Amino acid sequence: MVLVQPMIRLAANSKNEAEPTSETNQIRRNVLGVWTSLANGLAANAPAGVTALYFVGLAGLVGGATPLVVFLAWLIYLGMTLIVYEWSKVVASSAGWAAIQKKGLGKKFAFFGGWSYWYYYLSFTAGFGLLGFSSFAYVIFPSIGEAYPYLWIPITIAIMAETTYLMYRGVRPSSLYTLVTGLIEIFFLIATSIALIIIAGPRNSVTPFTAAPVSNDWTVILVSMIFGITTFGGTNSAIPLAEETKEPRRNVPKGLVILQLMVGFTLILSSYAQTVVYGINNMSEYATLPDPGIIVYGKFLGAVAAGILTVLVLNSFNSSTIGSQNGQTRMSYAMARDGVVFPKIFSEINKYGVPGKGILINGIINGVIAIITGLVLGPLEAGIFLITTNAFFGFLNHMLGGVGLLLYHRKNKTLNLFKHVFVPIVVFIVLATAIVYAVYPAPPAPLNYAAYVALAWVIIGVIVYAVLTRKKPQNIEKFADFSL
Repeated sequence: MVLVQPMIRLAANSKNEAEPTSETNQIRRNVLGVWTSLANGLAANAPAGVTALYFVGLAGLVGGATPLVVFLAWLIYLGMTLIVYEWSKVVASSAGWAAIQKKGLGKKFAFFGGWSYWYYYLSFTAGFGLLGFSSFAYVIFPSIGEAYPYLWIPITIAIMAETTYLMYRGVRPSSLYTLVTGLIEIFFLIATSIALIIIAGPRNSVTPFTAAPVSNDWTVILVSMIFGITTFGGTNSAIPLAEETKEPRRNVPKGLVILQLMVGFTLILSSYAQTVVYGINNMSEYATLPDPGIIVYGKFLGAVAAGILTVLVLNSFNSSTIGSQNGQTRMSYAMARDGVVFPKIFSEINKYGVPGKGILINGIINGVIAIITGLVLGPLEAGIFLITTNAFFGFLNHMLGGVGLLLYHRKNKTLNLFKHVFVPIVVFIVLATAIVYAVYPAPPAPLNYAAYVALAWVIIGVIVYAVLTRKKPQNIEKFADFSL
């Protein structure tokens, strides 16, 4: 907590420099600093929630090689972050990926960036945040779940209402909440992981960082990568809050680097610690446990540690709902501001300097999607399904962002062979491979339908774009031009 207080003071200093909202559709500027802007990515990623949800899925796929997949996924996401880092020095806009694609590839891709990333954040909010909370709560208290099988619905509605209210009250208060609780998660996971590694003693080994646990079958590793890469999903979510960040072209890139290193170290260490302490050859069994992280902590660190982890995991899902929905509401705000898809009501700024009505409407949409998919598939399966559908859009936008980065710097004669050519090409190849392996061989139902849902959203987007280019050509032309 000694480190947390200076960060809070740094964030608080930005409050006095915040500009008032002078127009009904101008979001409040200079509200966030380095730490409060990166807090949105920390919240969206939800490291404690990742250890509860993603590690289980990875262990089911690759067993004792889970740390290898997490490490490789982090290297890939580091390359993805470098692409975003380079763009964040050029673009500072609530339109986020739409503005990036506009600069790099033109208006058609700008619309794709806006259309796809609004869905990306919606499905992440509903799938990971809302359903992650309610389904994990069921896992912790299975007897209550059996007695009240639909209790997850009021839980989902309550979390939706609480997080929406926090966001409605302004970006700074919610960012301070996600920053402080997120750092507590990080410090707790690091400390307890070190303790688990010490307890493991002679069971420590380099084997979890090799393909030996899967009999050196790299096809299995590649198939798991779409799930592995999304382990670090959300860490670039400072981008949509650039307009609200002081000196965004300096502070946003700095925050991206700090967060990627911090989350990478924490999740790699945690995955290794849980693997070696539970047993490299026992990770397939680990994947069948109802709440393996909690069980591991309870067995090796005691009931108090398990209880703290439980609280942090639930808070992690709660924070993730805020982090991802912040991106969703800023995208709808930017599109509404430019008269694209969303009506002007989504761009109206409330007295707290945020798109209040847009936040309320997006919150309701997220709650409805979570409940409908949860009723069809069950809350846990629905959450995993929604996360899988949004992974395609995250991958595609990073691939296109890399191509656009190369073209942009080539055009401006500022091309750097490593940052603007080598890294984007490697990221493009790896993500394209992950997409292929996510579709073929197809995962079991209903996850095999995730690709079809993503494709359907693209087709709908093409139709909407065609209509808008005829009815509102000027709006399409100017969309995502604005940047600080």
